[in-house]
Amino acid sequence: MSIKYNSMKSSIIPVIASSIISLSSLSMNVHAGEYENGLAEYHKGNYSKAFQLFKNSAESGEARGQFILSTMYRRGLGIEKNEQEGFFWCKQAAEQEIVEAKFQLGLMYMEGEGVTDDETEAIKWLWSAAELGYPQASDILQYLFSDQHDEDFNIGC
Repeated sequence: MSIKYNSMKSSIIPVIASSIISLSSLSMNVHAGEYENGLAEYHKGNYSKAFQLFKNSAESGEARGQFILSTMYRRGLGIEKNEQEGFFWCKQAAEQEIVEAKFQLGLMYMEGEGVTDDETEAIKWLWSAAELGYPQASDILQYLFSDQHDEDFNIGC
């Protein structure tokens, strides 16, 4: 009996694993579909509908949805403006390597938008965006480390 059970157990495990992977894949496709539908609604100007679709997508871990949701919160599109929520979702996207999110997060830290201003964190995120080829991040960093920045803010000798 135990040999038969072990044989059956070893043949059913790959089937179960395959089913789980298929369901995960289906779930990711649904959320990717929500992101795509969100884009369509956003471009039509249906911000409330787009917001709901991006929120579903973002909550499932879709980085692009997280970034656009951040933008919608920051601008008050389809939802009341909320800088803290905008910061939260922007950081989620930045941590998933969305380069525009890294850049925006750096600006948010610099300006204190949705978070206490923190030049060290701003530079960290801007640097990360610059390393990924984001030219505006490089421009801002160049300015921050220039003599002009010191003169503009009367810093230094």
